Amino acid sequence: MSEKIGLKPIEKESLYIKISDAIYSYIRVNQMKPGEKLPSEREMASILQTSRNSLREGLRILENQGLIDVQTGKGAFIKDPYGPESFFTVQLHGCSQEEVFELQAVLEHQIIKDAIQHASDKEKEKLVKIASEMVKMADKGIYSHTIDDKFHSQLYGIAKNKAIQQTIGAIREYRFVLQQGKLKDNDDVWLKTVINHLYLAEAIYANNEIDAIKEIDIINEHGFSLADE
Repeated sequence: MSEKIGLKPIEKESLYIKISDAIYSYIRVNQMKPGEKLPSEREMASILQTSRNSLREGLRILENQGLIDVQTGKGAFIKDPYGPESFFTVQLHGCSQEEVFELQAVLEHQIIKDAIQHASDKEKEKLVKIASEMVKMADKGIYSHTIDDKFHSQLYGIAKNKAIQQTIGAIREYRFVLQQGKLKDNDDVWLKTVINHLYLAEAIYANNEIDAIKEIDIINEHGFSLADE
């Protein structure tokens, strides 16, 4: 008689990440703006069918990454990642999906160059650490939009060019809404390029622009292909 495989406990970390991801998707798909308020804890806990304690842990993940501001007694509010210095917006009109993706690719290449030139070793090490966290989760079959956003926010931030950072951020918002509508929450498709995030971070840390651009192209081409399906 073959030996039965025992049940494995569900890791609390995985549960909290799934909760934060669900809220992250809600924010992005509904295109919530800085200052807007999330539903109450009671509402979100009921919709997500989880305890309020678990919900708070998920919210804490988003708060630690600067995506929301949780105010005791008032609720959770969307946070402006760029601060009060932003003073104008750019809108694109009549552009095809392919043209928007091409723009992102060009800007990503400049981000790589700027990150290598301007980021400190400590900032580059943090990027590697986040990528390693992604790989560790992927080894367990877990992908998180929240942690992915943390990686790209760190990458764009260490490049120290807010204009490019905000432009790419807007394009990623557009892509997220587009892809979520097509993928129907099938997040496993993103596991394929998790390792490339680590290769990208390591190349930036090693000041290897050629390899870093190669890895960002692999990541983006996979994402662009999913948007076309």
